[in-house]
Amino acid sequence: MPATSSSASLRLSSLNLLNFTAPPQASYEFDNIYSSAQWQQKTDWLRRVLTDVAPDVLALQEVFSFEALQQLTSELGFGYFAVAGQPTLIDDHVYQKPVVALASKYPIVQSNAVQVPQAAANALGLSHFNFSRAPLRALVQLPEIGLCNCYVVHLKSRRPLALPQGQNLPAAEALSRWAACVQRGNEAGLLLEAITEQWAEDKLPVMLLGDFNDELSSPLLQILVQSLAQSFQPTAELSVDLGDAQPQPPDNVLQLQDSWIMQPEQPEPRPATHYYGAKGSVLDYILLSADFAPLVQRQWVVDQHLRQPVFAVDGYSSDHALVTVQLRPAAL
Repeated sequence: MPATSSSASLRLSSLNLLNFTAPPQASYEFDNIYSSAQWQQKTDWLRRVLTDVAPDVLALQEVFSFEALQQLTSELGFGYFAVAGQPTLIDDHVYQKPVVALASKYPIVQSNAVQVPQAAANALGLSHFNFSRAPLRALVQLPEIGLCNCYVVHLKSRRPLALPQGQNLPAAEALSRWAACVQRGNEAGLLLEAITEQWAEDKLPVMLLGDFNDELSSPLLQILVQSLAQSFQPTAELSVDLGDAQPQPPDNVLQLQDSWIMQPEQPEPRPATHYYGAKGSVLDYILLSADFAPLVQRQWVVDQHLRQPVFAVDGYSSDHALVTVQLRPAAL
């Protein structure tokens, strides 16, 4: 891939940063602290990758030290930065619950953490539901495209959820794994509802970038790429009641698509974005609304640090690949 983004294209990237925590702060455990040399290696790697790929809009996950990240991305030409809330500090120096962020070379007009759409949550019997990590919505002014709703997400991991103490559950281990899956699926569904509610108000192009922690083909995540028109199936009773006035699906529906399949050509096999031992999975995605369909040129990943790591360079990089999609100018 070319080292810099052409002025005639727009690049969107997503990367899970794997515990982006500047020393002397720790992530998760009190002794999980980078040394100065390790932190330097991690940030040098990030600078090098971002310089090579030259994204214009960059979604980032597993962010603890967001101020350090904002400074780093600013030095690389990202003049705009947004974050969804703040990580949880459980004592003087230990962080839990990282946040997601967006760095952009184009104006971020507005940003906010995505709230759970309460009516939908209530309808699903999830009145007390919370995202494990709040998604981010940023309204970005893109060249030629105009305003765009850009969402950054880090869905619930496959790590089992802790069950309430004091309960004698013979299948507790299986139940805790299933609870994590249910949480991830509910996050996907309620995020789609929030995105759709916003789209119904403004009809702006939509992009959703991030670490989905599952294959998009999973039944838990398929809702994100199913057309809303697919569920519009008039019943026989409704058809009889309305006579000739048959119900019609809306002319315009929100349809998110995997940018990989929007490419004119799709290289095979699709590269993994995460490895568990020798098994690779695609967990990181860039989903785009139909507005972008004619603009997608190609998608690729930066994964050398996963497939052929050099410890002196990649030892503190990331356990995910960086995913990038390139769009051609809307005017062409």
